[in-house]
Amino acid sequence: MPHPLLIRVALVAALACAPAGAQTAPSVALEGVEGVAVLDALAQECYEAGLTPDMASAEVLDCSSVIEERLLAGAPEGEDRFVVTHKIRFTLLGRGAEARVGAEAWTETEELGSVIEQPVTSGDYLGRAQRVLRAVVARLRSRATPPWAGRYESEQAWHLDAHLKAVSHCDSNLASMTAGSVAAELRSIGLYPLDDDTRDLCEQLQTHLFEWALARGESAPTVAAYARERAALPPDQRVCTGQLAPDATCPP
Repeated sequence: MPHPLLIRVALVAALACAPAGAQTAPSVALEGVEGVAVLDALAQECYEAGLTPDMASAEVLDCSSVIEERLLAGAPEGEDRFVVTHKIRFTLLGRGAEARVGAEAWTETEELGSVIEQPVTSGDYLGRAQRVLRAVVARLRSRATPPWAGRYESEQAWHLDAHLKAVSHCDSNLASMTAGSVAAELRSIGLYPLDDDTRDLCEQLQTHLFEWALARGESAPTVAAYARERAALPPDQRVCTGQLAPDATCPP
């Protein structure tokens, strides 16, 4: 059985020789933005997509999430796990004016003691990864005034206030919720559900809503009010998290 790294190298080489018109690997110029700041921002994008970030080196960020996991009946002990993992790697490339950040995505299948890696070639997924790269670099270059400025002394204070208010809200209203109903609300306003536990989903939703409201000087946010303001924005300015997840969608 070939070593997994050799399998992956062969697959990547095959992609490089793909015919004209094949999906281009996601990549964007840094245009003066610090690479470390870009990787930090991409780690947050991974988290918001339910992926686990791992800084493999100062220039490489790996993110992964298990797609499927089960036991194989009748397989030898130690080789009875079937696991499919989605992975995406962000790498800083070049120096100076040529500096870029690129992305490479693949699935890793562990079965019967062997590991096979296969590149993600979905145009939809690679297009979403490209948009994430562009948005992260553009956001870091914009130097826009942070939403908490003028109301909080730090970003951490803003996040903490929103989280505590979200916890209180969920304490009072959890009995009227289901995991499905909260997940549907999250998706309806462009947020990717990070769990299947009702409490965790409630805190995810309400923390986001309170951050939005507190930055505006308000204290009683609702999904409906947030949705109305989101819908009034140009499509490219609407929050849509979790785009690095394999199953991500974005409401209009």
